[in-house]
Amino acid sequence: MHELTAPAQYFLDLLGIFGFALSGAYLGVRKDFNLFGTLVLAEAAGLGGGLLRDLVLDVPSIAFTDPGYPLAPLAAALIAYLSRPFHRQPYFFDVLDAVGLGLFSVTGTIKGLQHGMAAVPSAALGVITAMGGGILASAVAKELPALLRWDSDLYAVPAMTGAGAASALHAAGALNVATAIGAALTAFTFRLLALHFHWRPRRSATWQAKSSQLPPLPDADAALLTSSSRPAFADTMRLRISGVPSSRIAQQRGPAPLAGTTRLRDLNLPSSPTVQPREPAPLPDPTRQVQPHLTRTLPPGPVDPRLSMGLRHSKSPRTQQAGGHETPGREPA
Repeated sequence: MHELTAPAQYFLDLLGIFGFALSGAYLGVRKDFNLFGTLVLAEAAGLGGGLLRDLVLDVPSIAFTDPGYPLAPLAAALIAYLSRPFHRQPYFFDVLDAVGLGLFSVTGTIKGLQHGMAAVPSAALGVITAMGGGILASAVAKELPALLRWDSDLYAVPAMTGAGAASALHAAGALNVATAIGAALTAFTFRLLALHFHWRPRRSATWQAKSSQLPPLPDADAALLTSSSRPAFADTMRLRISGVPSSRIAQQRGPAPLAGTTRLRDLNLPSSPTVQPREPAPLPDPTRQVQPHLTRTLPPGPVDPRLSMGLRHSKSPRTQQAGGHETPGREPA
């Protein structure tokens, strides 16, 4: 068997890292990340698979010893973040991702073979190397990896094809630079065909049957509300009261878990029958005029009988206006 030379393997590694890193950087641009976030996704996609491979092999990661490995994702992040023409062709980034998939599936398998692993474990290591970076970048970007979705094109099968071809070539004693590149091209071509013709895995039999559709998984927040043992507080939101001493909280009545909290009714959730608001009191009639009480209080003493008879009428014999002048009133009958 002709061993793969170190410069050739180094070149294939850098090319695969650059392809994966450019695909991860494009994901960061689509997510509207800043330059640092785009660089993080590029480094995760480009170096994540190699880190997993080195962890399995229990060897120091070459990404921290050779400056070329972290510089390749940096260049890919700058290209994806600062250039505009590339984003007009999203298919270009899929092609580069397919390049990284084919190369890493072969180089990861070769690394396992060089460390004394058998053919099948080495092929599994090549598949992990090819898919680890994309999974790590998708996890950082909070996106479901493509290889886990049923509606995505084949991703793991091309990686298995490249890794299996490298293991078969090693078993046949024909693994060299040309055959390794041929195995990588096989995985690369398989991935492009899957993208072009939309080759996808079959959905599960349960979901294919129209009569037995699985219910959707409940939302985490909704499940938290419905599983509460206190239905009265299921549609409330608790906020910690700041500035209240703990001694006063302990003296308050009510259940212990709600001490020091206040509840706010959530208007968006259906709640139990609420108390109907009271109707507002009718406003006074603006057309009704109220006469000011301008009657002067009489001094204490004997009351004149004529004056007491005059008090029965609407006006007293002597009233005082606001200006202070007295006006004669109506004489009693």
